[in-house]
Amino acid sequence: MGMRDAVVGLALALLSGGALAQETPEAAYAQLHAATLAGKIDAALGFVAGPLRADLAAKPQAEREGLFRTLAQTMPKTYRVLNKSVDGDAAQLIATGVSEYQGGRTEAYLSASLRKEGETWKVASWVWSSQKPAALLPKPAAAAAVPSAPLPAQESKILRRMPGSDPNAPPTPPTNIAAKPAAAPAAAPTRGPSRAHLDARECLKLPTDSAIRACAEKYR
Repeated sequence: MGMRDAVVGLALALLSGGALAQETPEAAYAQLHAATLAGKIDAALGFVAGPLRADLAAKPQAEREGLFRTLAQTMPKTYRVLNKSVDGDAAQLIATGVSEYQGGRTEAYLSASLRKEGETWKVASWVWSSQKPAALLPKPAAAAAVPSAPLPAQESKILRRMPGSDPNAPPTPPTNIAAKPAAAPAAAPTRGPSRAHLDARECLKLPTDSAIRACAEKYR
């Protein structure tokens, strides 16, 4: 029995299993995959989710058959699941296999989205590509931390508190006190007779004694 006959046999076995074979995302896609390889287009549509199934069913029969024929020629005959994630009624599958087309062999990768309809899983979208899905790509290494340049040295400033001040109060910076020039000494008093003494002597020039005495009384 050849490889293709074995795949067709697997497809028929899966198709005969009905809804029981769709209890897991892997089983749902396996039935779609096998039905496509076997050329069972109507059966394959039964494993496709509602919106996509309606879109495919609306295409002309010749176009729909050509699409599934191309898929059967380019899809790997066998594959293995690399990753599966389930979040409630939604699931994602990633698988890999070797695609043989026109004499060439290419490593291919499956990215499939599934969702639950009632109690069974259905395939909402699927694509085989030679490009690795993002989930399989190595994560970029974290960039090495670049040491920062040292800060320039700064002149330290001493903060002080005045004696008797509140110890919980924030310290205040010292006040810059500029040196003041020494005050010039007061001018020495001028030696010689005072103005009062000079004025008193003027009294002596008066003509009478009584006038002199009266004038002198002003400067005592």
